[in-house]
Amino acid sequence: MKSQTRPNKLSRTIVMLGLVSFFTDVASEMIYPLIPVFVAALGSGALVLGIIEGIAESTASLLKLVSGVLSDKWRKRKLLVLIGYSISSLVRPLTGLVSSAWHIVFIRMVDRIGKGIRTAPRDALIATFAEEHQRGRAFGFQRAMDHTGAVVGPLLAFFSLISLGIFFRQNDFLLSLRWTFIFSLVPGLIAVWIIFFHVQEKTESSLQKNNFILTFKNFDRNFLTYLSIVFLFTLGNSSDAFLLLRVQEAIHQSGAFYHLISHLPFLNRLITNSLSAQSNQEWINILFLPLVWAFFHMIKALFSTPLGTLSDKIGRKTVISLGWGIYTLVYFAFAHLDKLTGEWQIVGTLVLFSIYAMYYAFCESAEKALVADIVPAQQRGSAYGLYNFAIGIGVLPASILFGVIYSALGAPVAFTIGALIALISVFLLMSLVKEPTH
Repeated sequence: MKSQTRPNKLSRTIVMLGLVSFFTDVASEMIYPLIPVFVAALGSGALVLGIIEGIAESTASLLKLVSGVLSDKWRKRKLLVLIGYSISSLVRPLTGLVSSAWHIVFIRMVDRIGKGIRTAPRDALIATFAEEHQRGRAFGFQRAMDHTGAVVGPLLAFFSLISLGIFFRQNDFLLSLRWTFIFSLVPGLIAVWIIFFHVQEKTESSLQKNNFILTFKNFDRNFLTYLSIVFLFTLGNSSDAFLLLRVQEAIHQSGAFYHLISHLPFLNRLITNSLSAQSNQEWINILFLPLVWAFFHMIKALFSTPLGTLSDKIGRKTVISLGWGIYTLVYFAFAHLDKLTGEWQIVGTLVLFSIYAMYYAFCESAEKALVADIVPAQQRGSAYGLYNFAIGIGVLPASILFGVIYSALGAPVAFTIGALIALISVFLLMSLVKEPTH
């Protein structure tokens, strides 16, 4: 699929939805990169982390199906978007109040309920307000804003932890994590305010109103084949929290980041003078995670729009396959991260996360744009719901099995299996899915 048409300016509603994604991810990513260490501090490990993330993401994806169908039936996409973002923004900061890792399951589940309600109607709104030749660019812009927020969020978490630990003499890093999570309420409420006052509804009056039910029967074989392959890929695509857990374990074992900080006199002096000797290394290891996560999302933000636009020019399948191929290589590499020593481990971590970010930049907007390309316009809400449903029913077993394998056989085996599943998915996508040419 190629388009030589010069892209028009994105509509105001698409821009506002981009800002909503920005502030929501600021709030979300003040918490997410710290979840592995928070779970560990509460006395749990990889298996519990897999259950938390699997249940959370599956809940979201199942509700994306329902909300997508309802948005097609009611033509009230903005209302569902508002409800979904409001739920997440209010419940997410409660993570700071839990006393057990298992409580996070409930918090994350309700947070993902909000995500499940809002995502398919939001994507349908974007597809409606974007011209056909700029869908990849529109979804790329939304993802870029999302990732920009995910750069700012971890940096705010970093400065929150630094401020609480150094300037307020807070030696209890678990309590500092709790306060950082509670602070995430502010950007979440800003996102809700933008939706309420600045996002418009656009009724597609020219389209027939359909009474959809939860079924695959309204869609052709090509779309269902695409969903099946996305499902297969998802089985090897565990939560990114495991990448952070892998980094945390490797850095803790090698002491590489602690050694690096010790060569930065000003920061090392601040930490040493403000924290107890026991807290010193724990704090430094924790601070590495939001920095890595911010760097990761900075790369995603830089490349999401241009690579989303690239899919408008050279075709969705080509771009998606490139992204899945990158995913395969990165997972193979993460299997052996602990073999790097000293500062090379920090360099290797940053290089791997920068390459991994390209997988997202290639795939996120292109995958969604391909959905819009291969289904009728009046079915887009339901199609996006089914697309997310296919991901959701794969995420739960993927994350739980990854956690089991990680705990029983080790990280190298778990990451290698994920890489092999992704490689098989690339070949199936290129061979079986038909892409429109116009």
